[in-house]
Amino acid sequence: MLKYLARVDKVPDGFTSNLLRYPIASLIYLPWLIIGFRKGTAGRFWLAALIPTGVNILGQTLWASAPYHLGAGLMSFLGRASVIWSIVGAFFLFPEERRLARSRLFWIGAVLTAAGFIFMSWPGRGAAEGASIIGIVIMLFCSICWGLYGVTVRYVMRDLDPLFVFSVIGGYTSIGLVMMAPLGDSGSVLKLRPFDLTMLILSSLLGIAAAHGLFYIAIQRIGVALSSLATATVPFVTLLGSAGVLGETFTMLQWGSGVVLVVGAGLATWSQRDSRAVSVGPSESGQ
Repeated sequence: MLKYLARVDKVPDGFTSNLLRYPIASLIYLPWLIIGFRKGTAGRFWLAALIPTGVNILGQTLWASAPYHLGAGLMSFLGRASVIWSIVGAFFLFPEERRLARSRLFWIGAVLTAAGFIFMSWPGRGAAEGASIIGIVIMLFCSICWGLYGVTVRYVMRDLDPLFVFSVIGGYTSIGLVMMAPLGDSGSVLKLRPFDLTMLILSSLLGIAAAHGLFYIAIQRIGVALSSLATATVPFVTLLGSAGVLGETFTMLQWGSGVVLVVGAGLATWSQRDSRAVSVGPSESGQ
């Protein structure tokens, strides 16, 4: 969706896109924010939430800028390097997730996921097509931010309602992105056609409101490492959407690799139940 909007005479720019998308998504979570505020159980979380917020603002800014320098497929490919940073961070900070390193099923799933991911996401016509050095650098730092994002979210979440947690972090992020709006051209929104504006809103509801809420729930239930590894399946959806909306090709190799990727992510996730390698209930989420 962001790549489609980037093709609309490069309107809106990345800063303006974020200015609209995050506040729209945050409004969905306003009820959880109000309930959490009234309960008064968050304590120091209101301040601690600034840590993942800072990481998120930087990552979102880089992500919204990337479509102007890279194709959608290559963006997704480079962005999933965040899985590496997430697993390293999770193993370093959370002992119960470190037990996954002793699970053979986890590593089999991780290898299959990595292999499927590489063969599926690397565009068959040449991954460098439409790429630029600045775009690759942007996505490298974006992947680091995304990897740290999941780790910092779990670090500050404790036993709080994950949707309340996102309502706070999403609200903080919206404020930060609004403050950065002068760096973009806010008036460009007026140039959008109704369909383009609808696409922008949908990208907010799907890519931020729904995706982040579910991601937070997953982090609390199964941990950062498994949640991040499962997000490696994102390019499969991205390429399907790119084929249908942007006209990008989708080869048989990519189809097969996508299946391997999904199977690998499933095996890695199953390793938690199979070996009882991780126990991330509400009582253990406050590292």
